[in-house]
Amino acid sequence: MKDLNFNHKLFDEIKILNNCASTISSAEKLIKNGEMKGNFLILAETQTRGKGRQHNFWFSPSGGIWLTAAFYNLNVIASITLFTGIVLHKILLKLFPQIAAYLKLKWPNDLFFQDKKLGGILTKSLPAFSYHLIGIGINTNFNHFPPELENNAISLQNILQKKIENETLITYFFDRFAEELPLFIENGLDKNYYQKYAYLKNKQVILTTDFDVFQGKMIGIKKDGAILLKMASGMIQPFYAGSVEKIL
Repeated sequence: MKDLNFNHKLFDEIKILNNCASTISSAEKLIKNGEMKGNFLILAETQTRGKGRQHNFWFSPSGGIWLTAAFYNLNVIASITLFTGIVLHKILLKLFPQIAAYLKLKWPNDLFFQDKKLGGILTKSLPAFSYHLIGIGINTNFNHFPPELENNAISLQNILQKKIENETLITYFFDRFAEELPLFIENGLDKNYYQKYAYLKNKQVILTTDFDVFQGKMIGIKKDGAILLKMASGMIQPFYAGSVEKIL
């Protein structure tokens, strides 16, 4: 990443860092300090404290894609995380069609390949500054994970046994993101696409929310991004936030 010469029409400025705690924290600090204006992108070679949901740690060695896109005055809706996942999924299938049968979208923010995490998305709104942050991590050009992650994570290099052109992947992603964003803002999610590739489809899951723990069968999502669970009573219940801690 340190040798990357990247630019894109979406961004007024792009900062490439050798190392940072996390790109989303770096972007937030730049905004709060008044150091950035307009849309900007942070790319990092490595992260020492990469972030997942619920403050989970994201292993972020050299070779992967670790970035945060900061959008000013984006007319964003709650399901931007799922929309970003759909766009990323489409680009990965475009570049690597051989993985289509195994690449899935796990609600609300992960991409899975054969039951292992390949990528993730973390979004954050800063309404006081009119910014919305979209953090993306993709395991691309490295082979080894810490022992505690070996059974739960995978990289594109593991899968394809070749070097991934990170710049090409990032460029294609933001091209498609810019193309599809207006339609998403107008019409909401393409829930049919999501359902086609949903990792949790028809699985019994345990969903942990801030209020309680729920169990049900995942039958789909709503256009606003809520997961739909069929409960034991037969009632179909939407959930707008939470983490799937267990698949039964």
